[in-house]
Amino acid sequence: MMRRYAFLLVVIALLSNQAFGQEEGSSHRPKIRGAIMMANSHVPSATEGGKKVAVIPTWGFDIDYFFHRRWSAAVQGDIKIQSFEVEHGNAVLERSNPIAVAGILHYHALRHWSFYVGPGIELEQHRNLSIFKFGSEYSFEISDKFEIALNLIYVTKEDVYDEWTFGIAFNKLLWRARD
Repeated sequence: MMRRYAFLLVVIALLSNQAFGQEEGSSHRPKIRGAIMMANSHVPSATEGGKKVAVIPTWGFDIDYFFHRRWSAAVQGDIKIQSFEVEHGNAVLERSNPIAVAGILHYHALRHWSFYVGPGIELEQHRNLSIFKFGSEYSFEISDKFEIALNLIYVTKEDVYDEWTFGIAFNKLLWRARD
């Protein structure tokens, strides 16, 4: 299944007519952006003590390297601030504050709106799971160095369970190449 997602990622990159070429009149300076996200995750199959769990509080981080005007590579991570259980087949899988880390390819379709995908891993004391993320972000500029962004993320975790996450990120420009 992960091969299909990786193939999809490669196809998206190859089909983009702006993948790595510069557009007329534009100049790009590489930059690095960091973000901290406050979020809520919805795991449809989550329970805690036999009761259905609707929302799981989540904290996230993101470090983006903008190597092109429309493309960036990132490392994204998050931690669930609550333990929960999910049913998998006939078994119950415990998740105790799982931490997820993913390598992301980010396509900035418009000035403030972007899409991203990438594989990763969810680390947890009972069982680690491979994951694949799909997300979208819309940002609002506060200044040259600060943004507030709304994120919507879908994550599939080894066909064991899926989650939807909605978050608010606080982005800061950490570094920009000089002219």
